[in-house]
Amino acid sequence: MPDLRALHALLARSAAPGEGCSAVDARRTAVLVPSRSAAEALRRTIENLALSDGSPAVVLPDLVTRAELYQHLQQGLVAAPRRLTEFEREVIFRRAAADAAGRGAPAPFRLRAGLVVEILALYDELRRRDRTVEAFERLMIAALEPSADIDRGAERLLRLTRFLAAAFALFEDRVRDTGGLDEHGLRQHLLAASPSATHPAYRRIIVTVPDQAADPNGLWLADFDLLARLPGLERLDIVATENVLAAGFHERVHDVLPGIEEERAGLESPPPVLMTAIGEGDAETIPWIVCRDREEELADVARAIKQADDVVADRSAVVFQRPLPYLYLARQVFPDAEIPYQALDALPLAAEPFAAALDLVLSFIGTEATRGTLVDLLRSPHWIFGEPRPLEPRDVAAADALLREVKYVGGWNSLGALAEEAARRPAGGASPWRRAAPALAAAAQAAAELRVFADAPHASGQIAALTSFIAAHERLPRAADDWRSRHLRARAAVLAALESLATAHRLHDDAPVPMAELAGTIRRWIESQTFSPRTGARGLVLLDAPAAAYADVDDLRLVGLVDSDWPDRSRRSIFYPAALLTQLGWPADADRVAAARARFQDLLRLPRRRVALSLFTLEDDAIVPASSFLEEVEGAGLRSVPLAAHDGGRVFLHEALSEEPVAATAVAAEPLEWLAMRASRSPAEGAMFHGGTGVREPVAYAVSRVERYLECPFKYFAAHVLRLPEERAEESGLTPQERGQLVHEVFEAFFAEWQAQGKGGITMASFDEALEMFETVAEARIAALPEADRAIERTHLLGSAAASGLAERAF
Repeated sequence: MPDLRALHALLARSAAPGEGCSAVDARRTAVLVPSRSAAEALRRTIENLALSDGSPAVVLPDLVTRAELYQHLQQGLVAAPRRLTEFEREVIFRRAAADAAGRGAPAPFRLRAGLVVEILALYDELRRRDRTVEAFERLMIAALEPSADIDRGAERLLRLTRFLAAAFALFEDRVRDTGGLDEHGLRQHLLAASPSATHPAYRRIIVTVPDQAADPNGLWLADFDLLARLPGLERLDIVATENVLAAGFHERVHDVLPGIEEERAGLESPPPVLMTAIGEGDAETIPWIVCRDREEELADVARAIKQADDVVADRSAVVFQRPLPYLYLARQVFPDAEIPYQALDALPLAAEPFAAALDLVLSFIGTEATRGTLVDLLRSPHWIFGEPRPLEPRDVAAADALLREVKYVGGWNSLGALAEEAARRPAGGASPWRRAAPALAAAAQAAAELRVFADAPHASGQIAALTSFIAAHERLPRAADDWRSRHLRARAAVLAALESLATAHRLHDDAPVPMAELAGTIRRWIESQTFSPRTGARGLVLLDAPAAAYADVDDLRLVGLVDSDWPDRSRRSIFYPAALLTQLGWPADADRVAAARARFQDLLRLPRRRVALSLFTLEDDAIVPASSFLEEVEGAGLRSVPLAAHDGGRVFLHEALSEEPVAATAVAAEPLEWLAMRASRSPAEGAMFHGGTGVREPVAYAVSRVERYLECPFKYFAAHVLRLPEERAEESGLTPQERGQLVHEVFEAFFAEWQAQGKGGITMASFDEALEMFETVAEARIAALPEADRAIERTHLLGSAAASGLAERAF
């Protein structure tokens, strides 16, 4: 195809009845796209093109990702073996790796949960590149063995290779023993299936993604092999733009599909206009817009939309390489400008409140209930603790103060003992122990329920303890809460994962797993998953770069054009250097950069009317360089038109409320009442709002307070005006400040007593008497300390057989 718009037209024709394409044919067609957001963008594009052509009906083909294609192909098999879940594969591989290490092929590192997943990913990549375990072992050993005797690095890699080959072989054997199929077994099963054993899911497949050498979301060598030989498939189309083909994909596609018929289809579309910025002094135009940071980029988009009369938000898109910074910022910027927007990209599941609440539970378990994790868990609004009444914030605050006072540092037994001590204290009064008793009892009960997570004899029992705790203590949203639907979806995803992990252990390896490893597995799975909340149904479209290639838009703004984002960095192997992996089919970085550059060139010509580029200069207070892809703008053949200068009008709600004159019409109802109250306050020109404090009575200041003020006025304000208590570290013993105060109090009390008895200065004649009185005074103060601190502070003040104490040295 000459460009992306020609590609859209081709895909739309595949969905329109007529021209030899029936509705049945369209439904038996699959279009392979890189992601679900790309599928949604393509669906809208096909519908838009059909409406513009006046088509009477549109029968959409299946818009599927690579993973979904495999699922649909398996569903077409008659009596197909069960598909193993990713949890099952991970549990099986973990057992296989441990057994391989115990059978004479030890790993050159400790088999942590995260490494097991990385090793499994390496195995998957080998098989997807159509390499067998035997070929991997043969090629790697042949490359490493000659230099293993003289090179310690080569010797370590050789041991790693032997371990990996043994683990891979054991894993394949155990997968076969389960009677189920993973992705690689499914490919073999599909190719070996007889016509009577399969109902082909598709007659035609249209592949719109390149290979893995060009795109991380592309197809692998094994995928092309499957599609070329898939029973029941009548037609396979590989569609790509000329830019992507010229970046190396043309040669590679002929290598993997020899004899494929080649056709140039579609007409090149008129290019859009490039909107340029005005340089300093209006002397020249710059092909891109330079902003301070990512937030200012989105703010500039909002200003441009509000200022232009011919911009239709639904036909405009903001495209980025890294979704997360922009999706989070969009929640603030566009509602503040009252611009509706819609986002098709997924967010991390770990960012959902339910996942964060579960992380509090795992931290509570992993640290054995330290003060910080205990207080965080009890304070969380997502959990309910306490009987017969739920805990209140004041209960948790009282427990926090008591735990701080007794220098509690965690431990199941210590927590239970504290809860029992608080329960024994007499009722009534303002005793800190009685105020802390409800929260301590709830924490001890939670600890008793969660200790099973660490002590259960089976891995499935460990996970069952966690799910039972969730069911007993979770606080579900009310039916009227607008966040209920999203919360329940995230909750269902997390609970389904826990159940799948428990099932995998129960079926394949139910030995207990160390608490830290199991918690790490749960956290890692949550962090690796995405969650797709529906954000808006109309307005400005926010898209990542892979999905943007399938969008039909009039105006396009490419943002974040800095070196760290464009091109997207490829993920390197943590086990082998690139030079060794090349012989196994791993692509060179140059191929991926060339393909990424080609896709950028396609995006420049994607919109129908206008395209604009923007970059930023600061991120985390560091200067960031521009992307090298900006070199492509000059040769793109786009006509430049300067952007209109901003007219200075107010666009955002905060501008309407903060700039004079205040635009009260920007808000209504309760916010308007607050605005009226703020407008009636004292004039902002008053001295009190500009650092003036008025007349103060003279007071005496300790030197330490003056030093604290000079070090940081806010620390002085917090400590001596607000009198906020300092946070202490989670460790036993007195802090330096507490020890200094103790020494000060003991010496002050000693000298007050010494002078009250009419004693003069301390001399050698009165030395022993002074030490005896100091010991009496000190013991009275030390008795008030927690038991764990008494011996240490007694030695510090009074000394021991090994060294003199502070008093003896001072006197």
